Amino acid sequence: MKKILSIFAVVILLAVLCVPALAAEPQLDYITDAAGILTDTQWSSLEDAAQRISTQYKCDVYVITLDDYTNYSEKSSIYEAAKEIYREYDLGYGTDKSGVLLLLSMAERDYTLNAYGYGNTAFTDYGKDRLSETFLDNFGDDDWFGGFEDYLSKSESMLKSARAGTPLDKGSSPIISLVGLLISVALGCALAFVACAFLEAPMKSVFAKAEANSYIRSGSVDFTAREDHFTHITESRVKIEKSSSSGGTTIDSDGFSGKSGKF
Repeated sequence: MKKILSIFAVVILLAVLCVPALAAEPQLDYITDAAGILTDTQWSSLEDAAQRISTQYKCDVYVITLDDYTNYSEKSSIYEAAKEIYREYDLGYGTDKSGVLLLLSMAERDYTLNAYGYGNTAFTDYGKDRLSETFLDNFGDDDWFGGFEDYLSKSESMLKSARAGTPLDKGSSPIISLVGLLISVALGCALAFVACAFLEAPMKSVFAKAEANSYIRSGSVDFTAREDHFTHITESRVKIEKSSSSGGTTIDSDGFSGKSGKF
């Protein structure tokens, strides 16, 4: 009997010791809907998409919805609360903990976009502005699923561009810029050709004279000497203004970057 009790005690002790070990490594899904604004089908679709994007581009893409972020954190802002959640739940891909997190707090309709690791490279300050635009219009109509779909789609596009060496930033958009440049050049050349052809048509019989006296009526003026003197030159200068902002990502002392606002 004592032997049986001893074995039982050891089993209980091991079970007790395992509890804090498991609690020390909390895990979150890519889509964590604590506010309950998604159906099971919607959640499953978004979770699959987020997992695929995160694995393919080695940068985790998260969504977390809360009733009120102040119930989960004592931080004074939703941006700081998101940082706390990111670290507490050990979010992010690989050793660099690369990722981007969209956190919604439904109570006051607050949101924040936080990036870390490679997320700071892929999601520049300018890029976060463009990313926010894709889902804020949906959230304004309480279209949560549509907003999260747009968020994941744009995040994938930005990660793809960043991995190709051209993160979305001020003046980047390489394809759009190149197409716009080619169109502008083509239109300019076409307009210039038409204008020149129109002006040249009535002047085919006109030729430039080599000497100034060719333009003087015969017998009206008698030149006794011909000399040309260079007197002065006129120089015009135009100041070229330079942009004061060079783009990039503003990273805080904890290694995070972010954009917060209302939806």
